[in-house]
Amino acid sequence: MRGIVKLLTAAACGTLASGCAQKAPEAPAFDLEAEAQAVRDRSAAWLQMAHAKDVSGLVNDIYTASAVSMFDGDIRKGSAEIQASEQARLAAPDQTFSWSATDIQVARSGELAYELGSFWFDTDGAGAQPTISGEYVAVWTKADGTWRVAVESSTAVKPPDAPAQ
Repeated sequence: MRGIVKLLTAAACGTLASGCAQKAPEAPAFDLEAEAQAVRDRSAAWLQMAHAKDVSGLVNDIYTASAVSMFDGDIRKGSAEIQASEQARLAAPDQTFSWSATDIQVARSGELAYELGSFWFDTDGAGAQPTISGEYVAVWTKADGTWRVAVESSTAVKPPDAPAQ
Protein backbone atom coordinates (compact mmCIF):
# COMPACT_ATOMS: atom_id res chain seq x y z
CA MET A 1 0.00 0.00 0.00
CA ARG A 2 2.84 2.37 0.85
CA GLY A 3 4.30 1.83 -2.60
CA ILE A 4 1.03 2.78 -4.28
CA VAL A 5 0.72 5.96 -2.13
CA LYS A 6 4.28 6.95 -2.99
CA LEU A 7 3.66 6.24 -6.67
CA LEU A 8 0.41 8.27 -6.68
CA THR A 9 2.10 11.11 -4.77
CA ALA A 10 4.98 11.18 -7.24
CA ALA A 11 2.58 11.13 -10.19
CA ALA A 12 0.52 13.96 -8.68
CA CYS A 13 3.64 16.03 -8.03
CA GLY A 14 4.87 15.42 -11.55
CA THR A 15 1.54 16.44 -13.04
CA LEU A 16 1.40 19.54 -10.86
CA ALA A 17 4.98 20.51 -11.71
CA SER A 18 4.43 20.10 -15.43
CA GLY A 19 1.30 22.25 -15.22
CA CYS A 20 3.23 25.02 -13.46
CA ALA A 21 6.17 24.97 -15.85
CA GLN A 22 6.33 28.03 -18.10
CA LYS A 23 6.24 27.48 -21.79
CA ALA A 24 9.22 28.70 -23.74
CA PRO A 25 8.42 31.92 -25.61
CA GLU A 26 7.32 31.21 -29.12
CA ALA A 27 9.42 32.54 -31.94
CA PRO A 28 7.70 35.20 -34.00
CA ALA A 29 5.81 33.93 -37.03
CA PHE A 30 7.83 36.27 -39.24
CA ASP A 31 11.42 37.26 -39.89
CA LEU A 32 12.31 40.35 -37.83
CA GLU A 33 15.21 41.23 -40.15
CA ALA A 34 12.97 40.98 -43.22
CA GLU A 35 10.37 43.21 -41.55
CA ALA A 36 13.05 45.76 -40.62
CA GLN A 37 14.17 45.75 -44.26
CA ALA A 38 10.55 46.25 -45.34
CA VAL A 39 10.36 49.34 -43.10
CA ARG A 40 13.67 50.58 -44.55
CA ASP A 41 12.25 50.08 -48.06
CA ARG A 42 9.07 51.98 -47.15
CA SER A 43 11.18 54.83 -45.77
CA ALA A 44 13.11 54.93 -49.07
CA ALA A 45 9.80 55.02 -50.99
CA TRP A 46 8.68 57.87 -48.72
CA LEU A 47 11.84 59.83 -49.60
CA GLN A 48 11.32 59.17 -53.33
CA MET A 49 7.72 60.42 -53.11
CA ALA A 50 8.89 63.54 -51.27
CA HIS A 51 11.56 64.22 -53.92
CA ALA A 52 8.88 63.75 -56.60
CA LYS A 53 6.62 66.15 -54.65
CA ASP A 54 3.93 63.45 -54.68
CA VAL A 55 1.84 64.82 -51.81
CA SER A 56 -1.09 62.55 -52.62
CA GLY A 57 1.15 59.50 -52.49
CA LEU A 58 2.62 60.62 -49.17
CA VAL A 59 -0.76 61.19 -47.58
CA ASN A 60 -2.50 58.13 -49.01
CA ASP A 61 0.32 55.59 -49.16
CA ILE A 62 2.82 56.44 -46.43
CA TYR A 63 0.86 57.95 -43.52
CA THR A 64 -2.09 56.40 -41.70
CA ALA A 65 -5.31 58.43 -41.89
CA SER A 66 -4.88 59.52 -38.26
CA ALA A 67 -1.11 60.07 -38.36
CA VAL A 68 0.62 62.74 -36.30
CA SER A 69 3.64 64.61 -37.68
CA MET A 70 5.74 66.92 -35.50
CA PHE A 71 8.70 69.16 -36.21
CA ASP A 72 10.11 71.53 -33.58
CA GLY A 73 6.73 72.32 -32.03
CA ASP A 74 4.69 72.33 -35.26
CA ILE A 75 2.14 69.53 -34.87
CA ARG A 76 -0.05 68.23 -37.68
CA LYS A 77 -2.77 65.67 -37.00
CA GLY A 78 -4.59 63.64 -39.61
CA SER A 79 -4.51 63.49 -43.37
CA ALA A 80 -5.86 66.99 -44.08
CA GLU A 81 -3.33 68.82 -41.89
CA ILE A 82 -0.43 66.66 -43.10
CA GLN A 83 -1.45 67.20 -46.72
CA ALA A 84 -1.60 70.99 -46.30
CA SER A 85 1.78 71.01 -44.56
CA GLU A 86 3.45 68.79 -47.16
CA GLN A 87 2.06 70.89 -50.03
CA ALA A 88 3.49 74.03 -48.47
CA ARG A 89 6.82 72.39 -47.56
CA LEU A 90 7.37 70.82 -50.97
CA ALA A 91 6.40 73.97 -52.90
CA ALA A 92 9.86 75.54 -52.52
CA PRO A 93 11.47 75.06 -55.96
CA ASP A 94 15.15 75.03 -54.98
CA GLN A 95 15.05 73.03 -51.79
CA THR A 96 17.15 69.95 -51.26
CA PHE A 97 16.71 67.35 -48.53
CA SER A 98 17.39 63.80 -47.52
CA TRP A 99 17.15 61.44 -44.57
CA SER A 100 18.73 58.19 -43.57
CA ALA A 101 17.70 55.56 -41.04
CA THR A 102 20.30 54.67 -38.43
CA ASP A 103 18.23 52.05 -36.57
CA ILE A 104 15.02 50.16 -37.20
CA GLN A 105 13.47 47.91 -34.57
CA VAL A 106 10.39 45.73 -35.13
CA ALA A 107 8.21 44.59 -32.22
CA ARG A 108 7.91 40.84 -31.72
CA SER A 109 4.19 41.21 -32.43
CA GLY A 110 5.05 42.29 -35.97
CA GLU A 111 2.54 45.15 -35.84
CA LEU A 112 4.79 48.05 -34.81
CA ALA A 113 8.26 49.27 -35.64
CA TYR A 114 10.27 52.38 -35.03
CA GLU A 115 12.87 54.05 -37.19
CA LEU A 116 15.55 56.38 -35.89
CA GLY A 117 17.59 58.49 -38.23
CA SER A 118 19.06 61.79 -39.27
CA PHE A 119 17.97 64.33 -41.85
CA TRP A 120 19.10 67.51 -43.51
CA PHE A 121 17.34 70.08 -45.67
CA ASP A 122 18.13 73.35 -47.34
CA THR A 123 15.13 75.46 -48.21
CA ASP A 124 16.87 77.40 -51.00
CA GLY A 125 19.43 75.00 -52.42
CA ALA A 126 22.66 76.93 -52.99
CA GLY A 127 21.07 80.15 -51.68
CA ALA A 128 21.86 82.12 -48.55
CA GLN A 129 19.76 80.05 -46.13
CA PRO A 130 21.78 77.58 -44.05
CA THR A 131 21.31 73.84 -44.24
CA ILE A 132 19.33 72.47 -41.31
CA SER A 133 20.10 69.04 -39.94
CA GLY A 134 18.60 66.99 -37.17
CA GLU A 135 17.30 63.69 -35.88
CA TYR A 136 13.96 61.95 -36.28
CA VAL A 137 11.88 59.03 -35.09
CA ALA A 138 9.05 57.44 -37.05
CA VAL A 139 6.65 54.92 -35.57
CA TRP A 140 5.37 52.51 -38.19
CA THR A 141 2.29 50.33 -37.93
CA LYS A 142 1.49 47.39 -40.15
CA ALA A 143 -2.05 47.17 -41.47
CA ASP A 144 -3.22 44.89 -44.25
CA GLY A 145 0.38 43.84 -44.85
CA THR A 146 1.66 47.39 -45.46
CA TRP A 147 3.88 49.47 -43.18
CA ARG A 148 2.56 53.02 -42.66
CA VAL A 149 3.72 55.93 -40.52
CA ALA A 150 1.49 56.52 -37.50
CA VAL A 151 3.69 59.08 -35.75
CA GLU A 152 6.78 60.94 -36.81
CA SER A 153 8.74 63.53 -34.91
CA SER A 154 11.91 65.37 -35.78
CA THR A 155 13.98 68.13 -34.34
CA ALA A 156 16.74 70.27 -35.72
CA VAL A 157 20.14 70.00 -34.10
CA LYS A 158 21.23 73.43 -33.12
CA PRO A 159 24.80 74.41 -33.99
CA PRO A 160 27.07 74.86 -30.96
CA ASP A 161 27.31 78.32 -29.46
CA ALA A 162 30.36 80.33 -30.45
CA PRO A 163 32.99 80.36 -27.72
CA ALA A 164 32.97 83.43 -25.49
CA GLN A 165 35.68 85.96 -26.35
